This record gives sequence, structure tokens and C-alpha cells, in this order.
Amino acid sequence: MGLLQKIGLASRRARPVGNSLEKGRDDRGRARRKNLAAKTGIFAGLIALTLLAFPRGEHYRYGVQEGDVWQDERLIAPFDFAVLKDEATLAEERRQVRLTTPPIFEVDHQATAKMEANRDTVAAQLERIFSAYAAFLENRSRGRPEAAEADSTRYMTLRRNARLKLTPGQWQRLLDDYAERIPGLVRSSRAVPAGPRLDERLLEEAWSYGRQMLNLGVLDVAIDSVLTETIEVRDPREHTARLIEKQNVFGLDEAHASAQERFQTLYENDPELASIAYALFRVIFQPSLRYLRAETLQAWQRKEAALSPTRGIVRQGEVIVEQGAIVDAETLRKLRSLERALSKRSGDRMPWKELLGQFLLVLATFGFFFLYLYLLRRPIFEDNRHVLLVALLFAMIIGLYALALRLPVLALYAVPVVIVSLVLTILFDSRVSLFATLTLAFLGSHMLRFDFEFTFATVIAGALGIFSVRDIKNRGQFFLSAGLVFLGYLLVLVAGWLVAGTATQRLLWDVLMVGINAFLVLLAMPLLWVFERAFGITTDLTLLELSDTNRPLLKELSLRAPGTFNHVLQVANLAEAAADAIGANALLTRVGALYHDIGKMVKPEYFVENQRPGENPHDQLKPRMSALIIASHVKEGLEIGRQHRLPQVVLDFIPMHHGTTRIEYFYRKALEQAGEGDPPVLESEFRYPGPKPNTKETSILMLADSVEAASRTLANPTHKRLEALIDMIFRARLDDGQLDDSDLTFRELNTIKQTFLSMLMAIYHVRVKYPDQDRELAEDLHEEAEAAGRDVNVVETGRQEQAGTASPDGEEAPSGDEVRVSGSRTGG
Repeated sequence: MGLLQKIGLASRRARPVGNSLEKGRDDRGRARRKNLAAKTGIFAGLIALTLLAFPRGEHYRYGVQEGDVWQDERLIAPFDFAVLKDEATLAEERRQVRLTTPPIFEVDHQATAKMEANRDTVAAQLERIFSAYAAFLENRSRGRPEAAEADSTRYMTLRRNARLKLTPGQWQRLLDDYAERIPGLVRSSRAVPAGPRLDERLLEEAWSYGRQMLNLGVLDVAIDSVLTETIEVRDPREHTARLIEKQNVFGLDEAHASAQERFQTLYENDPELASIAYALFRVIFQPSLRYLRAETLQAWQRKEAALSPTRGIVRQGEVIVEQGAIVDAETLRKLRSLERALSKRSGDRMPWKELLGQFLLVLATFGFFFLYLYLLRRPIFEDNRHVLLVALLFAMIIGLYALALRLPVLALYAVPVVIVSLVLTILFDSRVSLFATLTLAFLGSHMLRFDFEFTFATVIAGALGIFSVRDIKNRGQFFLSAGLVFLGYLLVLVAGWLVAGTATQRLLWDVLMVGINAFLVLLAMPLLWVFERAFGITTDLTLLELSDTNRPLLKELSLRAPGTFNHVLQVANLAEAAADAIGANALLTRVGALYHDIGKMVKPEYFVENQRPGENPHDQLKPRMSALIIASHVKEGLEIGRQHRLPQVVLDFIPMHHGTTRIEYFYRKALEQAGEGDPPVLESEFRYPGPKPNTKETSILMLADSVEAASRTLANPTHKRLEALIDMIFRARLDDGQLDDSDLTFRELNTIKQTFLSMLMAIYHVRVKYPDQDRELAEDLHEEAEAAGRDVNVVETGRQEQAGTASPDGEEAPSGDEVRVSGSRTGG
């Protein structure tokens, strides 16, 4: 069992028929318990997240900021209390502690010995490298290639693992000097150069200068990392500690720079030797003063702990702030200091009381929203996927609330609450969105200690955003929404500035935050795309995009099956008008109608609207095969729709527009052709696979498809004939049980009939005949008859026969495709 199934978020599977009733009740009870557990988990998670988002620590009941006007009565100190320093002051004092506390170093008495050991190690490694190289040269000169290759490999391995890192040219310089000192190795003369080898001489130079640097004192850190002018040097051997001026010692970077400069001066005419000497110095050098990081941090912490968190004191009875006064920085510090003192005096009960109060506020706020869903939006409440979607949007805003409350550079006005308003309006409706906006505005107000201005501004801006996307037609409207959101916030902020006398600096800061908010509202576009696909929701925006007849799938339909394309356009107009008349989703109905016959692209020639006169492939097929081909366009349409990633709500129209209706023409043709000894004709072989339409929109499409096709068979589509045709088709669908699963009422069916009738009358209206039109028509008939070698009466009869009527016997109204099949007497 998958995770989504365990928490009740997976799609429900149909329960097998035949189980006992008791088992069925157990399954339903288990499903309800899972559903309830999932909702409880989501609800509890939201509450926990919101409680964590509430500000902790330096947040006070006096919800004022610097520059605000004190609206309450005069505030007098109820007792003596110390004035706390603000965080900026304390941070500056801590920084000064680190700038004035000398770092601690320890004398390394083993520095010289370590450097000597490094020198000996490097010398030994060089000796082995040179020996391997000499052996390579000797074996190569004596014609022993295998031994030479082994020595070469050993030489390269030793050089790669050596501490000393040189360029190939520098290594070759040392190797050449070494080889020249071996008699007969590289030159025929056995005379060798006088004096020490080049590597020994350079190593001695590096060693000598390193000892000079140690006598002066060298730190094992860069000199720029020492922020103070003095350092504390401890000598563990003598148990002493003394302060030394920083300028009297070298940093490790300074020591390296000094050595490099010395060798460049010493070997001014040979920069390569200077580089080799400097490389040797870096390898063997060992600083004499080791940084004691832990001890330095302890010294800093001791001095920081000694800093006083207060400055000054407020005596009992002293006036802290007068009513109507501007709250300055000093007054704000006194207010916060008073709050801290009150909290300490209240004892240990204060934290849990505050937490309990916050829990009750959050519980009531979320209860307000979810109770609305339960009572008035039960389908949303019952679908755990939708509940999870709403919870994720809430969690996103609550997380941003927490971030804004903890970052000094942000304010709650920068949190784009209206993103939730826009997304929920488009995914569900404006009422759900408005309640969600109220919920988030209340939560923000709670976190700001009941800030009414924030609540009111958020509700106004959210409402404007909701109204701007109620009938959204394109994604460009999000830019209009962002502008309206900014204006909504600005209206309330300016009103507060005028009424309450808010400081202008505070107003400008809030306006800046609102500008950030409005810009972030544009993120609703990508978020909407993500939620549509993650939760399988199809919005009106997606439907509008799908309704564009220039989309590749519809363009392909118009090219491969132009007759079918013309048919779906007519059906779309009929179905959309009917859906709008009864209050169904007209846009969804239109989109479903545009795509309901895309399966006919596979074999367009088998459908009469795409056939040329006199060409009908059904003439060569048996009725069962013809019925199979006609019905296959449903399955093929579903496959094409899935390949083009059509939403499921649109795919549902493809099989449901025929339901399980009978392919009447070929069924009757099969009955006519059946002989006495032939197997019986099974009606099930001549029915569409279904399912039956289960929504108003799919039911409307079924009726519109049949009516539009049948209306084309009428030779003289008068009002009376069209009305009789529509009544017959509606009655046939009802008698066949095709509308049993839909929730259409008889009143709505009557409205749909009238809508179809008025639309068809507009399509088949009587046109004014031009002069001589009858004579020209007669001439055309004669020319057609002569070309076909028939009498004109035969041609006219053929026209009338091809026009035909829908189910002349009136017993059964065929489906949309079948009407065209029977009307033309050809199939398709």
C-alpha cells in the first residue's frame, strides 16, 4: 500500500461487486477513519506550524515602533526598572570586545627542531629521487631498457610523493647538477664540478634564513587576521605571559613574502634558482608562535559576559510617554524594558499562558475556515487532496510570516497573502478564497498583537485581487491584480497615516514592503501551474487555452478530418449555449465538445462528413466490422487525448458523448442480413463502450451531438420539424437510460430543448431567393443528370434520399454519428 493510500489522499478504487454487506460496511468505515485521520493530521500540522511562527523573545505587548504616535493614556512607571540596551548597541559592544581583547599565542620551543627535521626529511627525499634518476641514466646508457623503465617509474613515484613541489624545468635543473657530479654518467670526462651540490646549497640557504626568522618570532596565522595592536604570548616552559606589540612579530604571510624577496635579491640573475629556494623554504619552515583559538574565545566570552545589558534606570512614578507623543528610540527602549520587567515579575506561569492563548486563537481561526468548508463547501472538505492543497498554501504564507517577523529588513506587509487569494479563486471560487484571505489576515493580526490596520489592509487588498480574477481570461490579468493589490494596501496605509498620525518614515517603509508584496503576487502564475498539475485540477485558464482552435491538436483535426472539425464547431456552439442557459460550466462544455471527436482523425474516411460523394468504404464491410470501426473512434480519441495531455475532465467527454447508445443503422442492417442458419445478432456488439454521462456538461454534449447531426438530415428544417426532431432525440435518450447518471432536471431539459431549437432556427433560417435562382437550380440539375447519364428526377430523388430523416419510423433515435450514417444510407 502506497503512502498516499495510507493517509487517505489516493483516488478511491471501486469496491468489487459480490462482497458481503458486512464487509462493505467495514471497508467504508475504514475509509472514513482514514479520511478523518488525514484531515486531523493536516489540521494539527497547520496549528503546530502557526504556533512555531509566533514571535518569541524581544516582542512586546506595546505594539508600537519608532516614529509612531502613542494613542493610549499617559504611561507611568509602576516600579523601578533598568533600561535595556538595544540589540545594535550590545552588538557594537561585543564587537569592541573582540577588537580590544588581544589574541593568545603560545611559544613553540620545538619550532627549530621541527624545522630541522623537515630539512632532513626533504634532503633524504631528494637523495632518493636523485639516486633513482642516476640509475635510470646508467641503465639506459648501458642498453638495459627494462631496468631503465623500472628506475624511471620509481623516480617519478618518488618525485610525485615528495614534499617539495617544483615545476618540471626546476626539477631538471637540480637533476642536471646532480648528474654532472657523477663521473662518467653524462660526460666522458671524470672531472666533477667543485663545491656542494645545487640542491644542498639552496636547502642550506632556506634553512639559514628560516632560523633568522624564528629568532624574530613568527605567528602561524596571517598578520591581517590579528585585529588588535598587541598579542598575548604565553611561554609554557617559563609559565609566563606577556603582551607584545603586533608590529614586533611576523605573520606567516609576511615571513613567506620576506623569504621570497630575499631569494629574489640573492639570485637576481637566476629567477629559477630563487623560485627553488623559496619552495624549499615553504616546505621546511615552522612558525614559532602557535595561535590558541580556544583560549582566545574564552577570553572574549569572559569579557562579553561582563558587559552590562542595561543603561540607566527608570524610577517609580516617572512618566514614560505622554498621550499623543511621538515614540522615539529612547522611549521605545523604556517600553520594551518595562515589558521585560513585567514578564519577570509575572513568574514562570507567563510562557505557558501565552502559548495556551496563542493555541486557542489559532484553533478558533482555522476552525472558522474549515467549518465554512464543512458546512457550505462539503465537496472540497471531503476531498483530502483539496484540503492538502489549501493547507500547503496556508503553510507557505505562515512560513513567510515567521521569516518576516524574524528579519529586521522585512515586515508582514511584504508577505504576499494575495497569492493564496488569487490561486484559490481560480482553482475553486471567490467565496472560498475570501474566507481563506480572512483567515490569513487574522493569523497575521494575532502575530502582531491584534494589529487591526494589517488585518483591514490585507482583507481589502485580497478582495480586490479576488474580484480581478473572478472571470479571468488570460494570464496577463495577474499584472492587473498586482496593481490592484498595491492600490488596496496603499489606500489603507495612507488612511492610517492621516487618521492616526503615523510617522511619514514609517509610512514610506510600509509602502516599500507593499511594493515587494505586489511584485511577489506575480508568483501566482507559476504556482497555479504547479498546483494544477500536482493535484489534477483544471482551471478556466487551462480551458481557455484549450479552446483555441489554433492549437496543434485541433489544427490537425481540421486538416485530416475537415468535416468532423466543422461538426465539432457547431456542436460546441450548441452545447455552450445550452450549458450557459441552465447555469452549467459553459466553458468546460465547449472545450469538451471541441475535443470529443478527435478519434476520427485515425480513420476519417469512414465517417460520412469526411467522405466524398459516391465513396463509402462501409459498402465493402460487414455491419459488425463497420460498427466496430465507428465505435473505435472513442478509444482512439482517448489515446490521442492522453498523448496530448488533455485534462481528465476534458477526456471524460470523449467516451460519454455516446454513452452506451446503440449503433442503430448497422444493428438494423445486421438484422436484415441475418439468415435462418446464421448466429443471432447480439445487441451488445453494436453499442458504444460508455460510460454514460455523469455530469450536466457531458449530458448536454451527448444531446447536442445527436441533435446537430440529426438536424443536417432534414430536407426542410422548419420550426415544427426541428422541434419534433429534438423531442424525439431527448425522449429516446431518456428511455434508453443514458441520462440516468446525470443530475439534469426536467426543467433544465426543457431549457436545453428551447436553446437548441432557437440556435438551430438561427442556423437554418430562410434566405431570400435571388431572381432566376429556381431556373439556375433547374439547369444545374439537368447538367448533373446528363453527366451521370440519369434522369433529372433521379438526381433530385437522390438528394432527398441523402438528406433523409432521423429514424423515419420514430422508434429509436440513433446517435450523432449514426444519424449521419442512416441519413446518407452509407455509414460513417
